Amino acid sequence: MGNLIVEAPPEFRALLGAFLFACNQILVRRLLEKASAITIIFWVNGWMAVLAVIFSPSFDIYEGDWLAALILFLFTGLVGNLVARYSALRSSENVGVSRTNALVAATPIGSALMGVVILGERPDAGVWLGILLIVVGMIWLTGERISGEYSLRRYTFAFIAMAAFSVTPYLRKAGLAAMNAPWLGILVATLIANVGLLISSRFASQAQKFQWSMRIAGACVPAGVFGLFSAVLFWTSLRDGQLAVISPLVRMTPIFVLLLSVVLLRDLEVITKRLVVGTLIVVAGAVLVTSGG
Repeated sequence: MGNLIVEAPPEFRALLGAFLFACNQILVRRLLEKASAITIIFWVNGWMAVLAVIFSPSFDIYEGDWLAALILFLFTGLVGNLVARYSALRSSENVGVSRTNALVAATPIGSALMGVVILGERPDAGVWLGILLIVVGMIWLTGERISGEYSLRRYTFAFIAMAAFSVTPYLRKAGLAAMNAPWLGILVATLIANVGLLISSRFASQAQKFQWSMRIAGACVPAGVFGLFSAVLFWTSLRDGQLAVISPLVRMTPIFVLLLSVVLLRDLEVITKRLVVGTLIVVAGAVLVTSGG
């Protein structure tokens, strides 16, 4: 895996990372049947940190701006590994992992709109078409009745995850520009996220509090492995490739999640035609926006 990360084209790494992250999401959805979201994220992050400690000395280059890199890695952990992943897991409990990942794939719309409002950018017709497709896909997905009920509030955590994930790639890329140390970045990000999770657990409801269980910790090992290698593939593909090329490939995760859900989550996920169509519309729009039309 080490040689693959170093030598493979960044486009292949991004696509493989999307598939491995989809595997991580499927495993995590299963784990939510055994423990709270805070517990699952803590142990998955913990195993990612343990493996990052092992690989970092062999692959990272500890040269550059240490202070800037550490600050950016910390913010990556707080935004991506804490807020985004916790919100995504809570959303998976509420509306399912397939619907959550489809909405999270809409993150490019935030970046595009910020570019228009803050930077005064003028997107071309392709980008506007992508934004339109994302909006239509989101309306289509959130308009679906789940368990006979319709409630936009059930998607609150999905929208929070979408907003947090939209910022994470820029923090990662900036951190790696300061120091070429993706494994160290993962280590710092997961550790600070776990500190935040333990603090949050003190204020959570009893059902959502952190549970110290070696049985759950052991069950989280496969998800941690998939999470680690998907993360390092994302980090290094962003470092070595162009954001406009890599981002559309990363958006393929919902497609993989949808396919895996049909096979592995048939007892938990209700896969409807509306979900499939909405996912394809959102992903198509995300690809158009991130590729610049």
